[in-house]
Amino acid sequence: MKTLKSSVLLFFFSLTVFAQSEADKMAYQAYITNNKSLWKQLVSEQEDTYKKAKTNENLYHLLLAQYGLLGATMADQDEDLFDDHYKKAKDNIKELIAADYQVANAKAVLSAVYGWEMAYSGYKGMFLGGKSSTNIQDATKLDPSSPLVWQVYASSKLFTPAMFGGDIKIALSSFEKAVELYEGNNAQRESNWRYLDALAWLGQAYEANNQKEMAKKVYGKALEIEPNFGWVKYALLPSVAR
Repeated sequence: MKTLKSSVLLFFFSLTVFAQSEADKMAYQAYITNNKSLWKQLVSEQEDTYKKAKTNENLYHLLLAQYGLLGATMADQDEDLFDDHYKKAKDNIKELIAADYQVANAKAVLSAVYGWEMAYSGYKGMFLGGKSSTNIQDATKLDPSSPLVWQVYASSKLFTPAMFGGDIKIALSSFEKAVELYEGNNAQRESNWRYLDALAWLGQAYEANNQKEMAKKVYGKALEIEPNFGWVKYALLPSVAR
């Protein structure tokens, strides 16, 4: 009986791993093609998965899909789509923090969501700026080995005005740290859209710091990893090459 029960559990575990692998592939394709429809499909599927099995792990994967979708709205300033999803993402973050699961990454995503809220509605900076900063600072202390945490921290330093704590050099070193952490872990690096995103933003941080040759090098590296990375191929690299 124990053998049968173990086999059944292993079977369902294998199905879960396979399903998440497919979800990761969908997220990767959605990112490199900047396909909001694919992001929306992924979020919907992850919501269904969580409804069927309300585990912290499934909730976390749902949050990562929402994080990808919310970030994708920034490319064409799709505020309506952002408004449709950001409150749900914040509710899921609260649940993960209450469950003490992936707290550092959840706080990092919350910081990013606050940042996007401010980007869409500048007046919110008066009361969300401090919250965004506090959450990402907490995240760096809770898990300094998380590449996602350093990625969001770097973004906050890149986009925050200098008078409010922004610092291009800190942003640059933090993007470098995020990339280093992704590359130090095969599971974090392979077919991971967040790794490609870190490279794209590292290149832009180099540009902002007047290091164009380094930017070109990073963009070239991103295209070696993913030749179909449209943002880098058609926008970032041609821009810095001029």
